[in-house]
Amino acid sequence: MSFEHDMIETDAAKTNGAGTRRFAGRQVLALGTFDSFLRTSVVVGRMFEAEGATLRIAVLAAAGKTAQLSDRQLREGGVNHTVPMVSAETLVRSKLFRDSDVVVAVVDGGRARELFLALNASDLARGKRRPLVAIASPGLALTEHLAGYMSRAPADVLCFNAEGERALYEEAASEIGVDPSNAAVTGLLSVDRRRRPAPAASRGPIVFFEQPVIPARKMQRTHLLAGLVDVARGRPGVDVLIKLRHSKSETAHHEARFHLEDLAKNLFARTAQPANLRFTHENAYTLMDRASLVVTVSSTVAVEAMARGIPTRIVSDFGISEALGTSYFVGSGCFSPLAGLSPDMKDVTRRPWLEARSGAAAEPEALLGRCATLLAEQESLGHALPLRPLAPAYGSAGFVAYALGIGGPVAVHAPHLLDRPMRGLTFIGAVASRLRQVGSIRRQKP
Repeated sequence: MSFEHDMIETDAAKTNGAGTRRFAGRQVLALGTFDSFLRTSVVVGRMFEAEGATLRIAVLAAAGKTAQLSDRQLREGGVNHTVPMVSAETLVRSKLFRDSDVVVAVVDGGRARELFLALNASDLARGKRRPLVAIASPGLALTEHLAGYMSRAPADVLCFNAEGERALYEEAASEIGVDPSNAAVTGLLSVDRRRRPAPAASRGPIVFFEQPVIPARKMQRTHLLAGLVDVARGRPGVDVLIKLRHSKSETAHHEARFHLEDLAKNLFARTAQPANLRFTHENAYTLMDRASLVVTVSSTVAVEAMARGIPTRIVSDFGISEALGTSYFVGSGCFSPLAGLSPDMKDVTRRPWLEARSGAAAEPEALLGRCATLLAEQESLGHALPLRPLAPAYGSAGFVAYALGIGGPVAVHAPHLLDRPMRGLTFIGAVASRLRQVGSIRRQKP
C-alpha cells in the first residue's frame, strides 16, 4: 500500500505565533479512528505543523469497519483529501509510521491496545530511532475512566483533560506498578476557544447536539425528541435545530440503535412536525456561531460552547449519572429540563468549574514540550528509546504471555471474542496450553 498521497501542506507549517520551529525537519503522523477522533488528531497535528513539522494523516482501522469515515466526516475533521485506512499491524510496518518522529494517536481503547501490541511485537525498539507515540483525548472522558487510561498507558505521552483525571491515573498506576511519568495535563486540545462573532440582530436558533447512545434507551430518546418538539411548538418564532452526530449511512464509534430520524418518522406519522424544527448536519462551529442556546446531554460540544461564552444547558430530564455522562457537569451550573429551555437563557457557566475541571483550559505546551524533550533524549542516546511495557497495565506479565499464547493479540485487546466457539482449540487444549506456559515460566526461573 502506498502512503505517499496523504501528505498535506498548509500555511500553518511556517511558524507559530512565537516564531519557533523546534519541529522543523520532523514528520508528525495524525492518527485517528472515527470522526471526532480524527478531527482532534488533525488539530493537534497542526500544532506541530505550526512549529515546522510535516504533517501526514491516517485512519486506524477498526475491526469489521470498511468505511469508517465519510467524505463529510473527513471534511468536518479538517481533511480534504483521501487518507489511508490501515490496521495497526500494517501501520507499524509501514514507511509512513517508521519515518514519523511523533505519532499523535487519538484512538479508542481497543485500537490503542492493538497499536501498542503491534509496536511491542515490532523491531523498532532495536533500531537507532523510533516514533514517539502521544495519545490525546477526542473529548470528555465520561465513562470507564481507568479502563481507558490503562489501555493507553504504554504511550510515551498520555494527555489528560484535567488534573483530577491525571491524579486518578497516577493513583491507580501506583497500586499495580505502572510508571505514570508519561502523564501530562493538556486540557481538551481540540476545543475552539475563540469568542464567537457578535450574534445577528435576529434571534438565533436553539441548537441541540445529539449523541448516538446518550441516552441509549428508546424510551429516553423518544422523550428527548418529544421534548424538543414541545420546545419548538412553544416558540414558533425560533428555530430548533437538532444537530445529528452522524447520518444513518455513516459510521461512528458508538452507533445509534435508535436513530432520532427513525423515531421522528414514527412521531410525525401521528402528529405534524413543527415547521421550525429541523434535523441538520451543518458544521458544529457554524451552528454555535449562530445559536442563541446550545443544548446537549453530555457532549464535549457543551464545554466548547461554554468556553466561547455561548449560553449552554445540560439536559436534566434523565437525572445525573455516570452512565449518561451528566455527572461530568456537576458544578457547571448549567442543568435544565427540556421544558425550561428558552432562547433568552443567559450564560450561567461557573467560571471556576470551567477553568479547573472542564478541560477547557488547554495547555498544548505540556504535549509539545514533552515531545521535544523526548526526541532530544533519543538523539543523545543514539538509539531508540525503550518501549513502555504492556504489563502491568494490560495485566501481569504472566497473564499477558498466557493470553498471547492462547489467542495472540486479540486475546489481549478483545478477550471477549475468545468466548465465542473456538475453532481447533477445545477447553482441554486451552488448559494444556496454560500448563505448558506455566511450566515454561518455572523453568526460566534461576
